Amino acid sequence: MTESPLMEQGRSVSLICATSEMIQAEDMGGEAIASCLGVAPPASWPPEHNDAATRSWMSDLLAQNPDEPGYVSWYVIGQGRLVGVCGYKGPPNLWGEVEIGYSIVEAEHRKGFGVEAAGLLVARAFRDPRVAVVTAETLPALVASQKVLMRCGFSHVGGHMDPDQGQIMRFEVPRPA
Repeated sequence: MTESPLMEQGRSVSLICATSEMIQAEDMGGEAIASCLGVAPPASWPPEHNDAATRSWMSDLLAQNPDEPGYVSWYVIGQGRLVGVCGYKGPPNLWGEVEIGYSIVEAEHRKGFGVEAAGLLVARAFRDPRVAVVTAETLPALVASQKVLMRCGFSHVGGHMDPDQGQIMRFEVPRPA
């Protein structure tokens, strides 16, 4: 297994922080990245919203933030196998906001992996005193994603129109008092 400097452990999910080498291994498929991580391969790969362009963007983000790799991409391990990806869209901004995202392979939906992974990201973010609020965005049609966010304490706070994807819903969870 390639050593990763960061891990997060939940009840039934582990998160392994991505390195540049791991992101490159993904281009060879699910078996390659699972081997790199030292876990069983996923039922299918990649999960939705984790295509080559997304991985390239994550590699660039990691290169731009070498001192904060934890604010980029993480692999979701459930029951000893790779089940998805999650992460942040970079370190906190000037207002203390950090945005999360997640995607679980379809065969692993409805098993709690997404809820636990998102919850671990929120908890990790709030251990950083710079973070005041964790945000997430999703499409109106992605009801399951909205349910994941609600289970993690997020509230729907509005949204915006994206020229390519249409209506985007925005969710937030503020730092606990």
